[in-house]
Amino acid sequence: MSDSQSAIKIVSEPEVNRDSEAPSSRPPASTWIRRKNQKAVLPSGNESSLDRQRTSSLAKDSTAMRIVEALIERGVDTFFGIPGGPICPIFEALRLCEGATLIESRHEANAGFAAAAYYRATGRPAGVVVTAGPGATNAITGITSAYLENIPVFVLSGDVAWSSHGGRLAQNSGPEGIDVEQLYSSITRTQLRITNGRSAVSQVLAALDTALSFTQSGPVLVVLPIDKATEPAPALRLPPPLRHTTIAASDDSVRFTAKTLANAERPLLVLGAGCLKHAEWVRQLVDVLDVPFLTTPRAKGVVSEEHPRSLRTGGMAASMWARAYTSGGVDAALVLGSDLDDTSVGPTPYLSPGGTLVHVDLNPLVFNRNLPTSLGITADLAHFADEMYQIVTREGLRNGRGRALMRAVKQSSAFDVEDFRSDIDFRIPPHRAIGDLQSSAGPRARFVTDIGEHMLYALHYLVARGPQDFHIQLNLGSMGSGIAGAIGLAVADPSRPVICICGDGGMQMAGGELLTAKKLRLPIVYAIFNDSRYNMVHHGMKQIFGSTDGYETPTVDFSVWAGSMGISARIIRQGGEIDAALIESLLADGGPVVLDIRIDREQRIRGGGRVEALQHMSILSQQAEQSSL
Repeated sequence: MSDSQSAIKIVSEPEVNRDSEAPSSRPPASTWIRRKNQKAVLPSGNESSLDRQRTSSLAKDSTAMRIVEALIERGVDTFFGIPGGPICPIFEALRLCEGATLIESRHEANAGFAAAAYYRATGRPAGVVVTAGPGATNAITGITSAYLENIPVFVLSGDVAWSSHGGRLAQNSGPEGIDVEQLYSSITRTQLRITNGRSAVSQVLAALDTALSFTQSGPVLVVLPIDKATEPAPALRLPPPLRHTTIAASDDSVRFTAKTLANAERPLLVLGAGCLKHAEWVRQLVDVLDVPFLTTPRAKGVVSEEHPRSLRTGGMAASMWARAYTSGGVDAALVLGSDLDDTSVGPTPYLSPGGTLVHVDLNPLVFNRNLPTSLGITADLAHFADEMYQIVTREGLRNGRGRALMRAVKQSSAFDVEDFRSDIDFRIPPHRAIGDLQSSAGPRARFVTDIGEHMLYALHYLVARGPQDFHIQLNLGSMGSGIAGAIGLAVADPSRPVICICGDGGMQMAGGELLTAKKLRLPIVYAIFNDSRYNMVHHGMKQIFGSTDGYETPTVDFSVWAGSMGISARIIRQGGEIDAALIESLLADGGPVVLDIRIDREQRIRGGGRVEALQHMSILSQQAEQSSL
């Protein structure tokens, strides 16, 4: 079989407890949060909605009010953004409407990062509200990141009244100005401009439906000029559409896949970020197949890395188990929900020459790009995993070699430094910092990493036991995404602590967001790997060109910096200084807190960085070109 296969049909979705991650069903907060009785303080007014309305000149039937009410009714009740003149009616509507939560960011790009992380933690889209001109342009980086992660974000941008005024106005975002719709055309699924109050609600909800598209979710943009925001709009209730359509694989393609894995000598299952929404179905399939599996970096933890068949992560910063297994050859691989880009493959080739690769994804454009695909299946991952589970169980198509294959791999350590949890040096080794953070945080902590050399250590050494344990926004790879993303995670569930692993360079870019976390008393530990340079850039340039400038950055004492904002902090110089007692004491007055970790910047993970991933993909490209000659 060599063709891409799919069939669109109406099916009953597999039954699953989709509320298993709801805050009400979660266990209590970790001891060091609960003991101090600290709670996040999310924005809420002391006045009743009626009292607030009496003090506002914004009419109840204004377009701004109708839009916010409609979004809240559809489940979009949390908004990140920064106020400004042209968007002020929406901010006033957020103040007036019951059920709306506004998180005031310190930069619009960070609002996008936070909204994306909020969705990952809750499964509910958030709004990003920005003003005309610089508000809309600042947000582009965060929205681009969400677009590349296929995360639905509702972007609501203001505009000046250029069309009705007729004159030249500053911050004009229309076609005679910066043309914000054109700016966003390549990073959003649709762009709409509100031209009258009558159709505003239907336009907004149509855009939201597009953002939540089953096959291609992502950000959407709605532009609301200030003159349209204040004009009257009729009440309009549009119930959400029922979504029952599932893209299902044919029985023949599922059975072919099951037989291929069952008969393979060295099979491999690769789990990509597309599996995160379907963790229960994927785990069920993993349990029955008896096939070694790994995750791409973005999918880390979708199935516990303590599972007996787990090779941990592949791709960039891959585990030593994943490297050893793939270097020994893979004759049959099943890839679920990954585009197999350079960071996903890196030093772990998922297929040997002549092997069979089955690739399952909702987007057929990813097939046969970076690795030769024998069978491309366009399908809903949950449905595919359930169908394959049924066939494997019914027909007994288990491989049977998984235990022996894993025994051979586990003769050596999964980690670059085997004793990383106890390693002591003049400066704290980055891997020791990771070990100390995980052992101190407790089992319910969620980890998020920013982008930089510290990211490689987080990917390699952290042990993720579930799909909510680890978060990264890697496809754009923007510094600051983890720092702001930590806020989105903590807003989603303030009962679970968040550990943000970040660098001093990223904190210099996005450190203002700590004021937002401070205002809300969010339980976030910002663990800053302080090395006084752009360390990933330094090592990458040196590896490529043999020598490089230092790419030094000013040395910052982040304990003093944090203290100036009233945030508790501590400098960490040696392994073992980070423990649960320290975290508890720092959080005694509420979060966030800062750990200024003075790491050894010369240490690296062997062959696990971005440069190696790019070089590996270049080698693959050269081999493909040679084979086609």
